[in-house]
Amino acid sequence: MAIPLALLLSLLFGIVLAPECVATPDMAPATLLQVKSDLIDPQGILSGWSPEADVCSWHGVSCLPGEGIVTGLNLSGYGLSGTISPAISGLMSVEVIDFSSNSLTGPIPPELGMLQNLKTLLLYSNSLVGTIPPELGLLGNLKVLRLGDNMLHGEIPLQLGNCTELETMALAYCQLSGTIPHQIGNLKNLQQLVLDNNTLTGSIPEQLVGCANLRSLSVSDNRLGGTIPSFIGSLSVLQSLNLANNQFSGAIPADIGKLSSLTYLNLLGNRLTGAIPEELNQLSQLQVLDLSKNNISGVISISTSQLKNLKYLVLSDNLLDGTIPGDLCPGNSSLENLFLAGNNLEGGIEGLLNCISLRSIDASNNSFTGKIPSEIDRLANLVDLVLHNNSLTGVLPPEIVNLSNLEMLSLYHNGLTGVLPPEIGRLQRLKALFLYENQMSGTIPDEITDCTSLEEVDFFGNHFHGTIPEKIGNLKSLTVLQLRQNDLSGSIPASLGECRRLQALALADNRLSGALPDTFRLLTELSIITLYNNSLEGPLPEALFELKNLTVINISHNRFSGSVVPLLGSSSLSVLVLTDNNFSGVIPTAVTRSRNMVRLQLAGNCLTGAIPAELGSLTQLKMLDLSSNNLSGDIPAQLSNCLQLTHLNLERNSLTGAVPSWLGGLRFLGELDLSSNALTGVIPVELGNCSSLLKLSLSGNRLSGSIPQEIGRLTSLNVLNLQKNSLTGIIPPTLRRCNKLYELRLSENSLEGPIPMELGQLSELQVMLDLSRNRLSGQIPTSLGNLVKLERLNLSSNQLHGQIPTSLLQLTSLNRLNLSDNLLSGAIPAMLSSFPAASYAGNGELCGVPLPTCGANGRRLASATVSGIVAAIAIVSATVCMALLYIMLRMWSNWREVSVSSSDGEEPEAHDKGGKCCAGDGKYWKVGSGLVVAPSTEDKYSSASESTVLHGKLTEASAINSKG
Repeated sequence: MAIPLALLLSLLFGIVLAPECVATPDMAPATLLQVKSDLIDPQGILSGWSPEADVCSWHGVSCLPGEGIVTGLNLSGYGLSGTISPAISGLMSVEVIDFSSNSLTGPIPPELGMLQNLKTLLLYSNSLVGTIPPELGLLGNLKVLRLGDNMLHGEIPLQLGNCTELETMALAYCQLSGTIPHQIGNLKNLQQLVLDNNTLTGSIPEQLVGCANLRSLSVSDNRLGGTIPSFIGSLSVLQSLNLANNQFSGAIPADIGKLSSLTYLNLLGNRLTGAIPEELNQLSQLQVLDLSKNNISGVISISTSQLKNLKYLVLSDNLLDGTIPGDLCPGNSSLENLFLAGNNLEGGIEGLLNCISLRSIDASNNSFTGKIPSEIDRLANLVDLVLHNNSLTGVLPPEIVNLSNLEMLSLYHNGLTGVLPPEIGRLQRLKALFLYENQMSGTIPDEITDCTSLEEVDFFGNHFHGTIPEKIGNLKSLTVLQLRQNDLSGSIPASLGECRRLQALALADNRLSGALPDTFRLLTELSIITLYNNSLEGPLPEALFELKNLTVINISHNRFSGSVVPLLGSSSLSVLVLTDNNFSGVIPTAVTRSRNMVRLQLAGNCLTGAIPAELGSLTQLKMLDLSSNNLSGDIPAQLSNCLQLTHLNLERNSLTGAVPSWLGGLRFLGELDLSSNALTGVIPVELGNCSSLLKLSLSGNRLSGSIPQEIGRLTSLNVLNLQKNSLTGIIPPTLRRCNKLYELRLSENSLEGPIPMELGQLSELQVMLDLSRNRLSGQIPTSLGNLVKLERLNLSSNQLHGQIPTSLLQLTSLNRLNLSDNLLSGAIPAMLSSFPAASYAGNGELCGVPLPTCGANGRRLASATVSGIVAAIAIVSATVCMALLYIMLRMWSNWREVSVSSSDGEEPEAHDKGGKCCAGDGKYWKVGSGLVVAPSTEDKYSSASESTVLHGKLTEASAINSKG
């Protein structure tokens, strides 16, 4: 880009026509006062700038000794705002300008390009906007240019390649785009090129090979791509190379191993592939090597036998496999931090034991096996030991307590067994202890309360039993205590109240009992408390109202009683779950103080009164479950303001009034359960607008009218339950559009007309199709045979006629069938004969197994006819038996005569005729003995019961049907 003509002319004009303006002390005060006029000076740093004072005495101004010529202006870090005045170009002799670390705005004045003596320009850490002026390329003496941490945009001016004296170019943390100009390769003296955290694209230009004095190349957090150029290996004095978080691909070039001065190499967060080059072991000065978050594969080929200065080795989140190499740390090693997490490494961890300088180990998220070696205490300097998400087994070795510097021990999600060693109390510096999701057992040793630095303890999902240590309150620094899903018993220790920094307490899924200690009032920083699934009881301490920071409370499935008011002191609650306790009284309006509440579950208590209209102010509410209480009155219209609701469950109360039409405005509603109340009126057609609805249950009310056709618009519906009402009219054929239904119950109403053949299109029906106890007529549609996933079909107690369609033979998953009490006729299809007679009872014209046999005309034989046939068969059978018996006696008599006549006088061998094989061993029973044989285990569980049909059929809709 050519130098702008206006600027060139001004430069020439200033030099040729007005030489008296250059480097004259008379001009500096006026120029600086102009600069001051555009600045806002909250600290009064520039208050001493006045014409009466010597300019060289002004704060931040430096002069040439004895001549009064301004050579430096340093106003860094004084909280200045405003803009940089273009008048600054009048300081023609200035060599250093430093406005860094202020709050300056506006553009960088192009007039800075006129300052031919400028050597250092520091404008970083401001809020400057616009582009980098290409006029800066005129600064032929510039050595240091630092403009980073501003709001600059646009491309890097290629004119900067003309600043041939430049040693440092730092343009990081801006919003620069485009490519790295290849003209930068002209800067033979460049030592630092820092372009991090921009949006630069393209590749690293090969012309950078000309920057032979480059010591630091840092271009991290951009969008640079292509391969890492091998010419980087020729930058022989390079000490720091940072290419992290870009889009580089391909293999790591082996030429990097030639950078004998390199101390820092960071390639994390790219798309690099292939193996780790062996040549990297030649970087004898290397202190930091980070290759994490790539797709590097193969084995670990790094050895500290040559990398004697290596302190940080980061290989996490790659595709490395194999084992930890035995020569990782041969002899003396400086390695202090080793990060191998998120690979496919396997085998034991014994290979780490030679790295005696290690302070941090993270080998999590691999496939390591075996035991934690007892020699682990060789790593005496260890501060962090992170081995979670592996397949380690065995016990936690007692020797681990010799790691006196240990601050973090993370072993969760392994297969560790055994007890927690009592010696754990010797780890005085331990801050985090994560043992969750193992198989550890025994008691939690009291000695753990000697680890007074502990901040986080997580033993979730083990088999610890016994009580919570009585002196748990000794852990004054504790912020997280997670003991959920163990087998702990006893009461919650009162000393827990002394853990005043506690923010999260999870004791759920244990066998704890007793009341909450009054000392809980001291836990003023507590944010999360989960105590569900225990046997805790009694009223809540009133002082809990003082816990103002609570955001999540779940104490469901206990035996708490009394008022819920003590839990409502915080106005920051987002989750309040009190399901299945014995709380009584009305729902306090104080619950609405927490305007960010998203989940309110009070089901299964003894709450009375009306649903407070004030709940409508909880506009962020997503789940409201007040089921199984004694609530009465109408459903308040104010709940229509809760537009974020996804679950509304008010079943099993005594609510009256109509089903509100405003429910149709809750577009995110996934579950609506108003069953088992005393609601009246019709089903509002507006419910058809709830397009996200998965479950709709209005059963057990007093609803009348017809089923709205608009229900067919609920195409996401999984469960529709309208049974036990007084609904009339036909079953709307539009239900066919609800093609995700897996449970449909319309029984015990007064529905009439035929069963719509369109129901056969509901191919996902699985759990139940129940149309029983209505007034349905016509024939059973053959289309029901398409419901091949169906497990239960109940069409009983209607007025259906005709034959059972053979298409039902396609229902191979069917295990419960009830067609009783209809007007069906004809033969029962043979494949349906395995169902009991009760399935077909009350159909006078139905025949075939398991009912009486059909006649030639396909009808059931009359009872007199059947009796005659049975009698005739009996007589014929008896006659045949008598004839056979007579023949056998004659044959035996003849044989006896022959055998006696041919005998030589020896008695035949006696045979046991006592019948031992018939009764003595208990395996055979006499016919007609009247003894009843107990059914076998196989028989005991062969017939499906109502409770087993749905076993294991968990879907999205059944999940939302769960509580607490």
